[in-house]
Amino acid sequence: MYKRQDPHPALVADVRISGLDRDNWHIFPPGGDGDGYLAICPLAGTEDFQLVAQFPDGTAPDLSLEGIRKVVAARSHLAPEAVTELRWASDFRPRAALADRFRSGRVFLAGDAAHVHSPAGGQGLNTSVQDAYNLGWKLGAVLRDGTEAALLDSYEEERRPVAADMLGLSTSVHRGETRRGEATRQLGLGYRTSSLTRETRTDPGPVRAGDRAPDGTVDGTRLFDAFRGPHWTLLALGGARPPALGERVRAVHGPAHGAYGAGLFLVRPDGYVGWAGDSPTGLAEYLARFGRP
Repeated sequence: MYKRQDPHPALVADVRISGLDRDNWHIFPPGGDGDGYLAICPLAGTEDFQLVAQFPDGTAPDLSLEGIRKVVAARSHLAPEAVTELRWASDFRPRAALADRFRSGRVFLAGDAAHVHSPAGGQGLNTSVQDAYNLGWKLGAVLRDGTEAALLDSYEEERRPVAADMLGLSTSVHRGETRRGEATRQLGLGYRTSSLTRETRTDPGPVRAGDRAPDGTVDGTRLFDAFRGPHWTLLALGGARPPALGERVRAVHGPAHGAYGAGLFLVRPDGYVGWAGDSPTGLAEYLARFGRP
């Protein structure tokens, strides 16, 4: 397993503070004295703030009320007595780790068992939820529908590269080298090179097999509503006629769509296009192998 630990310790505490508005996060950048940043965030539904302060390597943060008051006074405009109560405090050192494998026989790793990220930006949680959905529909296909067990090998194939890239990105955000933006929203992730992906069109449009299927409305049906659930969804757009594919495939038929163009798009249970074509040729064979409708 790849492991890395931030050398700079951090103090995390839930506190009560007077004289500070609760409508904003309050960020105090590092000063010229070598100390790290201070961030104070209002916790919704409570009267508490969560305080995070970073320290130089080799420092042991003082977790007492007086210690926290000194940090707040030194790094912000607040007086020490503005911190009226300490509810909880911990010494925290962010780690980054990635498992060498996500599967060993009947054992699968997902979420924090497979990868550990800095909390900066929330990418660890997003990546973990996507792990679970990716693995979940494949387990269901094998155990419930009799799909070939080899389908489960695609879990590590698809998810480990995503976790590795996101680990690097979250570490960069944590260090202040990268700002949050398009990449941290994770909406552009996809599986174009996956063994589960089949793009049969000679002239693909903007949405290709392996891409996350975007939302939209087709003939009065919102696509995200159509995708929701453990089934596959077949989009037949721009004159393409949907073939009968079984009860576990929901068909949506309509005109060409601005995001997709025209053609047939088979959307996996996790919301990614698994197969795309101009005609149904090869579609039934794909489903027989991976979907068992």
